[in-house]
Amino acid sequence: MQKKLLGTYILVIAVTILVTVVFSWSRVKDYFYDQVESESKLQSALLEQILSYELNNHQDYDEAYDFQAFADTYGKETDLRITIIDTEGTVLADSTANPLTMENHKNRTEFRSALRGMPDSSMRFSATVGQYYFYYAIPLMYDAFEGSFRVSIPVANIETLILELINSIIIGLAIGFVLSFGIAYLFTKRIMSPINELTRVSRMISAGDYDNKVYVDNHDQTGEMAEAFNTMTYNLRRTIFEVKSKNAEMEAIMKSMDTGLAAVDEEYRIVFCNEPFMKLMGLSGNIVGKIFYEVTRNPHVFDVIEKSVDEDEFISEETKVSHGERESIIKISATPIRNYSDLNASQGILLAVEDVTELRKLENIRRDFVSNVSHELKTPLTSIKGFVEALKQGAIEDKALSGKFLDIIDIEADRLTVLIEDILSLSEIESMKMDKNTGSYDVGAVVDEVTEMLNYKANKKGISIVTNIQDDLPPFICNRDRLKQLFINLIDNSIKYTVEGSVTVECKESRDKSHLEIKIIDTGIGIEEEHLERLFERFYRVDKGRSRKMGGTGLGLSIVKHIVELYNGTVQVSSTFGEGTTMKVRLPYR
Repeated sequence: MQKKLLGTYILVIAVTILVTVVFSWSRVKDYFYDQVESESKLQSALLEQILSYELNNHQDYDEAYDFQAFADTYGKETDLRITIIDTEGTVLADSTANPLTMENHKNRTEFRSALRGMPDSSMRFSATVGQYYFYYAIPLMYDAFEGSFRVSIPVANIETLILELINSIIIGLAIGFVLSFGIAYLFTKRIMSPINELTRVSRMISAGDYDNKVYVDNHDQTGEMAEAFNTMTYNLRRTIFEVKSKNAEMEAIMKSMDTGLAAVDEEYRIVFCNEPFMKLMGLSGNIVGKIFYEVTRNPHVFDVIEKSVDEDEFISEETKVSHGERESIIKISATPIRNYSDLNASQGILLAVEDVTELRKLENIRRDFVSNVSHELKTPLTSIKGFVEALKQGAIEDKALSGKFLDIIDIEADRLTVLIEDILSLSEIESMKMDKNTGSYDVGAVVDEVTEMLNYKANKKGISIVTNIQDDLPPFICNRDRLKQLFINLIDNSIKYTVEGSVTVECKESRDKSHLEIKIIDTGIGIEEEHLERLFERFYRVDKGRSRKMGGTGLGLSIVKHIVELYNGTVQVSSTFGEGTTMKVRLPYR
């Protein structure tokens, strides 16, 4: 820009100088010719007076006056060409050429005007001398002579003076041009300095460096522009900082969310998406900018998006997606993205994807739990109600029969009590994050107490309970009743499903001394492999009829599992059908 501005100044200066030279040439030329004409008039008048005086004082009447001598003398003194012509146009004398060889001048313009009594001038080429002359002629009238007196000056002399003056003007203008160029350069540099600074800072800001400022000392419009630019830069830097902060917050929120989010524009191109969306949809790589139909082939997802676009409202549906052998249930929610300037116009669709597999699984478990609880409660209550009705209808009169009915009612009532206690216990353990009323307890003592409680039941079936407790087993920090309940459920369960043989209880410290390892080994009927995975589910029974006959509620192993998980432990089961079962529990020492 500085070059353009400087070029403009130079062009203006050059045009000005050119116009000045042309105008000066014309004016100076006219001026010089006017001056030459004025001087010619003056000199002609003076020479005419001198000639008149000499003619009047000429004493020799017999001899004609020597006009040639006059022309030669005064021509040299005045540096003019002097010509004297009679009325017939004959040249009588000339200070430059030989009059005898000169042609007649009666057709000369200035001569004819002079004969009419009017001084006149002209400029033309002289064939006698061979160059242009400026001629001025006046009438010359005396008693003894009548004609014209003419002076002439070579035009070359006049133009030489004009050229010398013009050269002086041109030199002056050239000096002025150089000075003007220097001043223009300094002026444009002063003007362009803040603009160049502004351009430099603008480029740095466009490259992402917002910490620069424009420093200008001027207090004119450029200074105001620099101040406004610095203010704009500050506001831009603050705005970008706020936007980046919000983007960082949004990114952190999106990364911390379990919900998958993705935005799709009007052309179904993905504008952005978070990692959970990629994971839930089973996608990989960079999908931003791609058409949604290119990255996934799930038609149900397409239906949700298109339905939200067509109906211009929130749509939420569930579908199944497969990731290899694993199948998940996802909830897809589509919401139109509104344009702030026109709330009726949609800019695209915001997709929210949630994995509801576990939620639906829990709902199914809850539904099954409610169904099983209702069934488990209904069975003994129906039995109790039936025997009460029988007693009311007269069976109470039969002591043997009524006694039998009352024993059955008592058994069913105990069964109801155990069931309710197990449900309450399971509910309590599930709601806990950390056990309470904990202390350091001897595991061997707890095992001895439990085996003493269950020895009668085992001996009644001809089963022996064998304990194998490590001698220097460290005490375990826990709720004693909770640990006792774990052993009761495991040992009692083994006794129930062991026809003959033994139930062995082993407790020891792990090799790395970080865990308490418990094993309950029985020689019972064993469990088929297809049932092992669901063995710890609520109310799950391998043989439902046999389990109820033995008084089981179907919650014992589920309670064991939740106690183990409460202490961040693990429980495993291994079994061989017809040979026996082994329960393995690992509980970490705190």
